[in-house]
Amino acid sequence: MFKGRIIDAHEAMTVFGLVRLCYPDIKIDAWRQHLAGLGTGKRRRSGCVVVDDRRGYIHAACLFRIAADPRSGRRLELSYLSKAELPASTATDTLFDFIDNLARNEGCSTILIDDSGRVAPERLAAWADIDLALTAHNFRPGSVGFVKTVPAAS
Repeated sequence: MFKGRIIDAHEAMTVFGLVRLCYPDIKIDAWRQHLAGLGTGKRRRSGCVVVDDRRGYIHAACLFRIAADPRSGRRLELSYLSKAELPASTATDTLFDFIDNLARNEGCSTILIDDSGRVAPERLAAWADIDLALTAHNFRPGSVGFVKTVPAAS
Protein backbone atom coordinates (compact mmCIF):
# COMPACT_ATOMS: atom_id res chain seq x y z
CA MET A 1 0.00 0.00 0.00
CA PHE A 2 2.84 2.43 0.80
CA LYS A 3 5.99 3.21 -1.14
CA GLY A 4 9.10 5.10 -0.03
CA ARG A 5 10.98 7.28 -2.48
CA ILE A 6 13.29 10.27 -2.73
CA ILE A 7 11.76 13.43 -4.13
CA ASP A 8 13.43 16.50 -5.56
CA ALA A 9 13.36 20.00 -4.13
CA HIS A 10 10.45 21.12 -6.34
CA GLU A 11 8.20 18.25 -5.25
CA ALA A 12 9.32 18.62 -1.63
CA MET A 13 7.18 21.75 -1.29
CA THR A 14 4.17 19.43 -1.30
CA VAL A 15 5.44 18.00 1.99
CA PHE A 16 5.40 21.34 3.79
CA GLY A 17 1.88 20.91 5.22
CA LEU A 18 2.77 17.59 6.82
CA VAL A 19 6.08 18.87 8.16
CA ARG A 20 4.35 21.94 9.58
CA LEU A 21 2.00 19.71 11.60
CA CYS A 22 5.01 18.34 13.46
CA TYR A 23 7.13 21.52 13.41
CA PRO A 24 4.73 24.48 13.62
CA ASP A 25 7.55 27.02 13.98
CA ILE A 26 8.93 26.34 10.48
CA LYS A 27 8.39 29.20 8.06
CA ILE A 28 7.62 28.45 4.42
CA ASP A 29 10.39 30.72 3.08
CA ALA A 30 13.00 29.00 5.26
CA TRP A 31 11.70 25.58 4.13
CA ARG A 32 11.94 26.62 0.45
CA GLN A 33 15.46 27.95 0.93
CA HIS A 34 16.57 24.75 2.68
CA LEU A 35 15.09 22.55 -0.06
CA ALA A 36 16.79 24.50 -2.85
CA GLY A 37 20.15 22.90 -2.02
CA LEU A 38 18.97 19.31 -1.67
CA GLY A 39 20.26 16.61 -3.98
CA THR A 40 22.67 18.80 -5.93
CA GLY A 41 25.98 17.54 -7.29
CA LYS A 42 27.06 14.32 -8.99
CA ARG A 43 26.29 12.04 -6.08
CA ARG A 44 23.20 12.58 -4.00
CA ARG A 45 24.34 13.76 -0.57
CA SER A 46 21.02 15.07 0.70
CA GLY A 47 17.35 14.99 -0.11
CA CYS A 48 13.82 14.41 1.05
CA VAL A 49 12.31 10.95 1.57
CA VAL A 50 8.55 10.50 1.46
CA VAL A 51 6.17 7.62 1.94
CA ASP A 52 3.10 7.87 -0.22
CA ASP A 53 0.16 5.65 -1.11
CA ARG A 54 -1.20 4.62 -4.52
CA ARG A 55 -3.23 7.82 -4.72
CA GLY A 56 -0.11 9.95 -4.23
CA TYR A 57 -0.97 11.13 -0.72
CA ILE A 58 2.10 11.58 1.44
CA HIS A 59 1.89 9.88 4.85
CA ALA A 60 5.46 10.36 6.16
CA ALA A 61 8.55 12.36 5.27
CA CYS A 62 11.99 13.35 6.45
CA LEU A 63 15.08 15.10 5.20
CA PHE A 64 18.34 13.18 4.91
CA ARG A 65 22.00 13.83 4.30
CA ILE A 66 25.08 11.67 4.01
CA ALA A 67 27.87 12.83 6.32
CA ALA A 68 31.40 11.76 7.11
CA ASP A 69 31.79 10.10 10.49
CA PRO A 70 35.34 9.73 11.83
CA ARG A 71 34.36 6.65 13.85
CA SER A 72 32.34 4.75 11.29
CA GLY A 73 33.10 6.18 7.85
CA ARG A 74 29.75 7.46 6.58
CA ARG A 75 26.45 7.97 8.30
CA LEU A 76 22.96 8.79 7.15
CA GLU A 77 21.51 11.71 9.12
CA LEU A 78 17.75 12.26 9.30
CA SER A 79 15.89 15.37 10.36
CA TYR A 80 12.37 16.73 10.40
CA LEU A 81 10.68 13.34 10.78
CA SER A 82 7.01 13.87 10.03
CA LYS A 83 4.07 11.50 9.87
CA ALA A 84 0.33 11.82 9.50
CA GLU A 85 -1.43 10.19 12.43
CA LEU A 86 -3.65 7.49 10.95
CA PRO A 87 -4.86 4.40 12.82
CA ALA A 88 -3.13 1.12 11.91
CA SER A 89 -0.89 2.84 9.36
CA THR A 90 2.26 1.04 8.25
CA ALA A 91 3.80 4.23 6.83
CA THR A 92 6.38 4.30 9.63
CA ASP A 93 7.62 0.80 8.79
CA THR A 94 7.85 1.71 5.12
CA LEU A 95 9.79 4.89 5.96
CA PHE A 96 12.33 3.15 8.18
CA ASP A 97 12.73 0.19 5.77
CA PHE A 98 13.42 2.66 2.95
CA ILE A 99 15.92 4.53 5.16
CA ASP A 100 17.71 1.26 6.02
CA ASN A 101 18.06 0.45 2.30
CA LEU A 102 19.22 3.97 1.48
CA ALA A 103 21.90 3.78 4.18
CA ARG A 104 23.13 0.40 2.89
CA ASN A 105 23.17 1.63 -0.73
CA GLU A 106 25.15 4.72 0.27
CA GLY A 107 27.71 2.69 2.25
CA CYS A 108 26.71 4.15 5.61
CA SER A 109 27.42 2.21 8.78
CA THR A 110 25.10 4.21 11.06
CA ILE A 111 21.88 6.19 10.93
CA LEU A 112 21.41 9.24 13.14
CA ILE A 113 18.12 11.00 13.79
CA ASP A 114 18.87 14.57 14.75
CA ASP A 115 16.81 15.62 17.75
CA SER A 116 18.28 19.10 18.18
CA GLY A 117 15.04 20.80 17.18
CA ARG A 118 12.62 18.08 18.08
CA VAL A 119 11.89 14.84 19.92
CA ALA A 120 10.37 16.73 22.84
CA PRO A 121 6.83 15.31 22.98
CA GLU A 122 5.18 18.67 22.39
CA ARG A 123 7.17 19.10 19.16
CA LEU A 124 5.87 15.91 17.60
CA ALA A 125 2.29 16.13 18.69
CA ALA A 126 1.21 14.71 15.34
CA TRP A 127 3.42 11.65 15.86
CA ALA A 128 2.17 10.34 19.19
CA ASP A 129 4.02 7.01 19.07
CA ILE A 130 7.47 8.32 18.01
CA ASP A 131 9.28 6.59 20.89
CA LEU A 132 7.66 3.25 20.11
CA ALA A 133 8.43 3.62 16.40
CA LEU A 134 12.09 4.40 17.05
CA THR A 135 12.46 1.50 19.49
CA ALA A 136 10.71 -0.91 17.13
CA HIS A 137 13.25 -0.01 14.45
CA ASN A 138 16.26 -0.43 16.76
CA PHE A 139 17.09 3.24 17.29
CA ARG A 140 18.64 4.03 20.66
CA PRO A 141 19.25 7.37 22.36
CA GLY A 142 22.75 8.64 21.62
CA SER A 143 24.73 11.72 22.54
CA VAL A 144 23.26 13.85 19.72
CA GLY A 145 20.04 12.09 18.82
CA PHE A 146 18.79 8.59 18.12
CA VAL A 147 21.26 6.20 16.52
CA LYS A 148 21.36 2.74 15.06
CA THR A 149 23.77 0.53 13.18
CA VAL A 150 22.80 -0.08 9.59
CA PRO A 151 21.33 -3.58 9.41
CA ALA A 152 22.75 -6.11 6.99
CA ALA A 153 20.75 -6.79 3.83
CA SER A 154 18.19 -9.53 4.35
